[in-house]
Amino acid sequence: MANYTMENLRQDSIRVRHGMITVYPQYNAEDVIHLSDVATFNGAYSSNNGTLAFVENDTFFVTPATRRAYKALRAAGFVERYFYVPFSNWDYPKEEKKRWEELRAMQQELMKKDFAQDCIEYCDEHFIGALEDDILERCFTFPTNGGVEVQRFDYKTTYYPIINIFCFDSTVPGKIGRYSYNNGRVVFTYRDGTTRVARGYWIINELVAVGYKEGALFVPFSNGEQIVDPDLRAAWEKVSK
Repeated sequence: MANYTMENLRQDSIRVRHGMITVYPQYNAEDVIHLSDVATFNGAYSSNNGTLAFVENDTFFVTPATRRAYKALRAAGFVERYFYVPFSNWDYPKEEKKRWEELRAMQQELMKKDFAQDCIEYCDEHFIGALEDDILERCFTFPTNGGVEVQRFDYKTTYYPIINIFCFDSTVPGKIGRYSYNNGRVVFTYRDGTTRVARGYWIINELVAVGYKEGALFVPFSNGEQIVDPDLRAAWEKVSK
């Protein structure tokens, strides 16, 4: 959304009222929310564990923290203060559980998009270029919502993307724009932060040509592993040399 406003933010938030029931599934317990002195926090926001609370016109709102939510609050003149943030310790509003889950899912998608954009901007600044679509179509892309379970001989394990977070922290530059190879497989972290795997060494020249460098990365599917999930296995089997 190009211009995310306070009105949009209110719609993407849960209105918290005194006496609401919050559920703590990890403890199989419920609690009652007690709000006091809400008016003293008018025009302020507070955050905890990826959850954002703000008070506007004596009304208390809670929303999953996103970059656009912070931007809207700051543009409207809100200031950061420190106060209780409901639903920030794995609890959720009992009567609005479905809506809260929808907002959390939206948060995850926005974080993925923001992270991908951060990666692309970094690569632009460091001359790590893009590959043609027909080259990318010949690669397996790791899912961003989990790992890939594999079986080898008598044991199973799960491989995760090389960059398994949606935050551009200090570990990312050492991984993005890197490739490694083993037993006819090449893994690389693409400029959007995703992990890709190719069959055969043909892709190395393509990677080097757009600024990729060799790195010390684990190479999935290079030691006889079989992907367990049938859809992911089919996607890998479609990858051509």
